[in-house]
Amino acid sequence: MDQERIWYVVMNSNRARILRGLPEPHAPAASELSLQSRHLRLRDHLQDKPTRSFSSGSPGRRSAVEPSSDPLREDLLRFLHDVQDFLAGERQANAFDSLVVVAPAEVIGLWRQALHEPLASVIRAELRKNLIHLSAHDLIEVLRDTPKTVTPPG
Repeated sequence: MDQERIWYVVMNSNRARILRGLPEPHAPAASELSLQSRHLRLRDHLQDKPTRSFSSGSPGRRSAVEPSSDPLREDLLRFLHDVQDFLAGERQANAFDSLVVVAPAEVIGLWRQALHEPLASVIRAELRKNLIHLSAHDLIEVLRDTPKTVTPPG
């Protein structure tokens, strides 16, 4: 029987590192893909939006305008959809058998909300940690020491 092909998705709110399996100890690093969110700062979202409006009750008075939604959360959701769309395409191409998702708890929660088939059925484990900052070598070592059945989704 062939060995299961496990991909590791390590992400935070604006970056995802996708490891196509883990190399054997003392072997060269496995290939890694990196995806980046389009916006990184709140000011990028609010730059062209009005922050004040004229009050209808008092001529000449201006009031602050509340954003209608949380632009950083919307950006994160858009980014998670982009990551999931990429992975769904790779799954359709039969590039991997299962996924291990590693991200902070907030990101994992939103990831689950956005999750759809064909990915939902191939999530093998979720690990609630922010490991995005680790070097490739250190990340591989941490993932190698992590059981492949950590916190099943659901």
